[in-house]
Amino acid sequence: MDLQKRLEFVSETQNKIFGAPEPSGKKTARERLAMLFDEGTFVETGAYIKKRPNEFPEAGGTSGKYEGIVAGYGSIGGRLVFAYSQDFSKMSGALSEAGVKKILSVYSMAEKNGAPVVSIFDSSGADVTEGIDVLSGYGAIISKATILSGIVPQYSAICGTCGGGAAIIASISDFVFIEKANGKIFIAPPFVVKSLEECFDGEIGGAELAAKLGQCAKVIKGEEALFASLCTLIEYVPSNNFDENVYLGIEDDANRLCEGLSDLIQSENYDIRKLIAEIADNHGFFELYESYCPNMVCGFVSMANMTVGVVANQPSESGGAICPGACDKAARFIYVCDHFNIPILTLVDTKGMAVSKEAENSQFALYAAKLAFAYASASAPKITLNIGGAIGSAYTIMGSKGLGADIVLAYPAAQISILAPDTAVELLYGEQIAKDPEPAKKREELLAIWEIEKSSPVEAASGGAIDNIIEPSQTRQLVISALYLLQSKREIRPVRGYKA
Repeated sequence: MDLQKRLEFVSETQNKIFGAPEPSGKKTARERLAMLFDEGTFVETGAYIKKRPNEFPEAGGTSGKYEGIVAGYGSIGGRLVFAYSQDFSKMSGALSEAGVKKILSVYSMAEKNGAPVVSIFDSSGADVTEGIDVLSGYGAIISKATILSGIVPQYSAICGTCGGGAAIIASISDFVFIEKANGKIFIAPPFVVKSLEECFDGEIGGAELAAKLGQCAKVIKGEEALFASLCTLIEYVPSNNFDENVYLGIEDDANRLCEGLSDLIQSENYDIRKLIAEIADNHGFFELYESYCPNMVCGFVSMANMTVGVVANQPSESGGAICPGACDKAARFIYVCDHFNIPILTLVDTKGMAVSKEAENSQFALYAAKLAFAYASASAPKITLNIGGAIGSAYTIMGSKGLGADIVLAYPAAQISILAPDTAVELLYGEQIAKDPEPAKKREELLAIWEIEKSSPVEAASGGAIDNIIEPSQTRQLVISALYLLQSKREIRPVRGYKA
């Protein structure tokens, strides 16, 4: 074959791969990757891999089409990131054995280079003509994603349908973003579920339901806005579990006083997000899981140009009561922070553990244990600030000294006690109150003493549970000071399991 014919063959092949896609009305994989990566930096890998022909010609098994997965690497904010995207314009984005090969290659390169992986989902499912081989491929991807969990950050962007095995892969990642209009995530197809049960809270597999159930970190309208938000999140998180070089490039005075905090916390139902923004660099707060159990708030801030993960009770939602979902939300976020050694700042102001039939019927003790386990097992720097109420078990599981917090601070108005004041007074002094000539007056006197003295942060500090009592205006200064102190923190833990 002469040179001209070889060049023509290559040109024809490239037109099949990179030419006009099948019409689908959606953005193509390459268009989405162009929105994700810094302009001009995306490099595709495995572009010429073909779908393997098989014994189902009537279903396209012998088509030999080029694979509907686009994979490669590029730069996001100047940092190396690997990604793959399902392309609905080719075979409806159906996953085949060849597609699995391209995806596994991306994970392998990310592992070798210690770089994040972004998965973009929009597919009709698996290529059924390949039978069990493609199901084995799902297993291989799940296995690789699991092995890399906690080693490199994994992000999923759901821009279309993400069902069955793909939903499992997406859910293994650290953060899931869903496009509001078209994104769907489910195990069983909605039409199958609807045929079995008509009563559902929201659209089956829909983005808003997924957000409410905690299946995704963010729901965003429009793909451009989604990828812009995802890029912002990627800048907060280190590239791997050994990366200590995250510099956000945000300028703000580390000694800036927070004069407005004293007035803010005077309100019983204040918004904790205002406090978080006040102490953060340039007042920026990247919140995650907003729609899932809003009585707990989680997200990232920059403090003195360092990424910090914030876990906080939300007084404006049910008094910041801790429910099973709130425990789950906080625990999952803490695990991610710990994997990548991101300091954890816990802001405590809660009326206590939720008291309801729904909570107790939702494996409450199990989820509370999950939150306590997350704090106790985390070796990342842990700083806790007691702002308001911290009573009983709620005090214990919200990053207390007993669970391994490195630095614990408290405001003068914080209320820290083994029991709620009225409960404690009734339990300890019930008989004395009953015998008093003026029981109501006696109860008020004892209650005042308990609130002022026994539930004071001074009492907790005298026993070593609190390191320092600070003024609200000093919050930013002293939290940043603690962050500097803990920058070189190292913990040696007992090794689990036996290794020869």
